[in-house]
Amino acid sequence: MAHPWRGDTPLADRRYAQDTTSITEPGRPLRILMSFDKGYHQSGWFANSEWEQNLHLSFSHPRTEKPQLIVPGNVHGVKPGQLGYELETVSDAEARLWGEIIYGPENAKMAWFEPAAGVFDSYRNPNVVHLRLFYDENMQPFMPEGEPYTLKPWGDGSSPEKVYGRNRAT
Repeated sequence: MAHPWRGDTPLADRRYAQDTTSITEPGRPLRILMSFDKGYHQSGWFANSEWEQNLHLSFSHPRTEKPQLIVPGNVHGVKPGQLGYELETVSDAEARLWGEIIYGPENAKMAWFEPAAGVFDSYRNPNVVHLRLFYDENMQPFMPEGEPYTLKPWGDGSSPEKVYGRNRAT
């Protein structure tokens, strides 16, 4: 949390990653990325101001026996030409168990579960499951109300113009 990630650049820094093994399938490789994401509303990405910052966990099963050369567009956050691995999707149960371990059982109940994207999703990596625990301005975990793209500006009127849309009255 001391080093928030804005979410507008690739998260390729290995200090955010932990390679371990699966809980539900002992011995199977598991990669966890953990970042404190900040600026989702401020940047205009999410219209709902309650979705501004979150502790973000990403999970995948790297197939270490299947290395692959990364080409442009096939893995977010990794430089083209770098060696990587094929990934497989973790189960919902695996992601939720890690959420309970990292967030704690009570906070894990508030975490937003985002299933893995398909191969044709140009914004997210395929085979990566996400859990996000949102934090308010006082750094307390909470469950946001509404959806990320539902307009809910900051009460002080300082939300970026982008979240109001083109038809905002001036």
